[in-house]
Amino acid sequence: MKKIPTYIISGFLGSGKTTLLLHLLKYCKSQKKKAAILLNELGSVNVENHLFEDENVFELLDGCICCSIQEDLKATLTTLVEAHMEKPIDVLFVEGTGVANPLEIVEVIASPPFVNSFDIQSVISMIDANAYLDNQDIFTSKTIRDLLKNQIKGATVVVLNKVDLVKEKQLQKIEVKISKLLDTNTPVIKTSYGNVDLIQLLQKRSNTTVFSHQHQTNCCGDSLHSSCNHHKHHHDHVQHTSIKTITFQDVPSVTKRQLKKWLKSLPEGIMRGKGYIYLQDKPGLYPFQYSSNQVHIGDFPLKITLDPCMVLIGKDIDIMTIQDSYASQFSLS
Repeated sequence: MKKIPTYIISGFLGSGKTTLLLHLLKYCKSQKKKAAILLNELGSVNVENHLFEDENVFELLDGCICCSIQEDLKATLTTLVEAHMEKPIDVLFVEGTGVANPLEIVEVIASPPFVNSFDIQSVISMIDANAYLDNQDIFTSKTIRDLLKNQIKGATVVVLNKVDLVKEKQLQKIEVKISKLLDTNTPVIKTSYGNVDLIQLLQKRSNTTVFSHQHQTNCCGDSLHSSCNHHKHHHDHVQHTSIKTITFQDVPSVTKRQLKKWLKSLPEGIMRGKGYIYLQDKPGLYPFQYSSNQVHIGDFPLKITLDPCMVLIGKDIDIMTIQDSYASQFSLS
């Protein structure tokens, strides 16, 4: 089954995500592509539902898919895969709430069992130029400031929207602040009313590598000591790939010390890590989180059955180096 090309659209409240999404849907229709939309709203009702009456919409209400209703996201993705098997979907757009961290959505999609069904193309972050500086003001809560930073840092392309509402001097100040959060390969597209070059916007800017501990060879017959990259043949065609995701499946049991030592040895470009692992000295499967060089392993085992796995997300990282490090640390033979 062909993977579903997937775009994640993030951005703070009122940044113009829905307007951009409508432009994207119109473009898909002009290209005869069947699009599906996963819409997430914090409230119990999607007040913009009328805008998508004739579209293939999957709604997630009453919470944020990156935190409070993450299990609902997984159930919806499973439904999407089933729909794709019956009638192939050409492209999926995921619009998170205004308070969603896009990297947490990437983590779910890059985890088993979804990593083999969805192909993340890009993480698009919308910024409201007219409100950005106010949202960054010292009187704004730290939670909002951190959220805005995460939405920008997690992007493979930034759309700076509503530039018609700000003066040139103010716009320059915004661009300076944004540039401090981005690497040099992440483009910033300035626009108004969400009108952008959609061909440029839809370029593939994300790359996912899947590494299985159990299998001796990958789909190309190469040794897993070097790679099990199901997107290897695409890699040379991905221009300025910002976000790279590596998924380790069938992870062997480890000690807490071993896991923490390895995660803290990873390159600075690794922004997030998440997974489920078996601990050698305790029964059960334990969740773990990694960010800002800090590792947190759950105190209690999960009550649900999952396969052990690790998902790492980063920018400007060498996939091969990380795979070799993993193989060495966890004694892959």
